[in-house]
Amino acid sequence: MVEVMCTSIRRSSRTFRGLFGRWFLKFLAVLCVGGVLGSALIFPLETRAVASPVKMFPLPAAPFDIKVGGGNRIWFTLSEANQIGSLEVIVSGTITQHLYTFYSLPTPNSQPYRLAVDSNYVWFTQKRGNRIGRLSINDGVITEYTVPTPASEPTGIDVAPDGRVWFVESKGDKVAVLTPSSGTIQEIDVGYSGTELDRIDATSASIIWMTAPGIEMLLGYRPDFNDFVSIQIVDMRPDAGPQAVRGLSATSSGVPWISTKELPKVASYQYGTLAIWIWQTYPVENADLVDIVLWNQSGNTLLWTLDAVNREVLLIDAGTMRLLQRVRLGAGDSILTALAFDPVTQVVWIADAGRPALYAVEPPYTLQMHLPLVMR
Repeated sequence: MVEVMCTSIRRSSRTFRGLFGRWFLKFLAVLCVGGVLGSALIFPLETRAVASPVKMFPLPAAPFDIKVGGGNRIWFTLSEANQIGSLEVIVSGTITQHLYTFYSLPTPNSQPYRLAVDSNYVWFTQKRGNRIGRLSINDGVITEYTVPTPASEPTGIDVAPDGRVWFVESKGDKVAVLTPSSGTIQEIDVGYSGTELDRIDATSASIIWMTAPGIEMLLGYRPDFNDFVSIQIVDMRPDAGPQAVRGLSATSSGVPWISTKELPKVASYQYGTLAIWIWQTYPVENADLVDIVLWNQSGNTLLWTLDAVNREVLLIDAGTMRLLQRVRLGAGDSILTALAFDPVTQVVWIADAGRPALYAVEPPYTLQMHLPLVMR
């Protein structure tokens, strides 16, 4: 275990007040000119992508997955370095400290892949090592559990409300559950071959959702009934067709949201009486939506999306698909792989496997405002 400490100083809010004052005067000037000319004021529904003050945290190796939680820390996998890393942000007055910690895994070259975090442990899949890892947040001790199916290549992982740990096997075509109290693993065959199972979401206790990009399906396992719900990911609208699924995020009531690559879209599946896909055209063309995270704010469902092609993170109103925020980050060699959202601080964290680095995007996310356009 290695620890590195660095310190940064926050800027004074006085500068912000000065900038805001100058912007507000310009806003009033535009407003007045529009009134004099008798022109229409149109407030655009979308913001334009702008350079935004994004904090970058260089790392010694490329991160792949990222999660927030477990002792108020940011956790990430360093696949090729065979490590789990954490970043702790410590604020004391005007001083902000960033504490890095890196944990090496017992099994060499195991390729730590995806993460799940609860109050006591960080759980992760070891794709090449065919294991599930558990890191104790209190003392950093790592425990490994061997997956019963050889060379199963475990990928997605999540912790259910009852504390059990669910994960998928991309080559084993199975979903499995690890019971922490006993350390036992139970595997369930999903009934298809070549699934390439990737993401899993165990937010709802009644159904465990998982993506199967190899067969262009979304699968749901119902523990109480020991059966599967198999759903083709097809947009039935004209010229749409099958979709390559990428991201997955489910509500507490079990409604899954997915993102796609071809003809970039997001969709929710109304599981139950309706049992239909509701497709929403993504507000940016030529995107690769590698990750999505749902955020419930005051009863409104918002959606964070990570676009690897345009190197952007976007905030969208899930009900209207209105683009609320749009932040560009990274560089030409960036490979954005995952995002995480902290609902307490409202900071968005992004992993970049290309540079390699982490990014933190803090509210208000961009300096771009919904300024009125004067139309003559």
